Amino acid sequence: MVGAMELKFSGEEKRNLQSIIDKLKRLSPQELLSYWINAELDEAETYNTLAEIVREYSWDPKIPKLFEELARESLEHAELLLKEYRRTYGGEKLIDTGIPGIELELSMGELERYIRSGRLGDLISVLMESERMAQEIYRCLAEKSSGKTRELFEHLASIENGHYLRLKALKESLEESGG
Repeated sequence: MVGAMELKFSGEEKRNLQSIIDKLKRLSPQELLSYWINAELDEAETYNTLAEIVREYSWDPKIPKLFEELARESLEHAELLLKEYRRTYGGEKLIDTGIPGIELELSMGELERYIRSGRLGDLISVLMESERMAQEIYRCLAEKSSGKTRELFEHLASIENGHYLRLKALKESLEESGG
């Protein structure tokens, strides 16, 4: 199934994602926390926007409801990361890494086209892949961390897996209902 989802990313998108991953590997722990705080905020904004758009094009209320839940949880992730940042780095400002968010590499325009064309299954597949990648990256970060920071990254990886599974269940539900 993952292989099929990966086909949703174009060659350019795959190259962009690999470039982001390569840059993330070179960041300091402080830069990584800064990056993920902003990435989770961006993800929340994306899910909220998708919920609004889906409401316009779909009669199925469970899709925007799930997107709103994922947006809320992304904000909670950002808060957890910010607490860890403050615990570790005190009052230091977040560092702007200049690296775009990895979870939703596709442009909002592309995601919106999926919705407008009724390709909700494809949209959800791309979101599933994004959540899977985030989970893998959090697990990798946990392996390179220790103490409370390690526990935080392990917890976030687990939550990202939960997002993946909820999106998967939604996709299967849509497929069963012919949506």
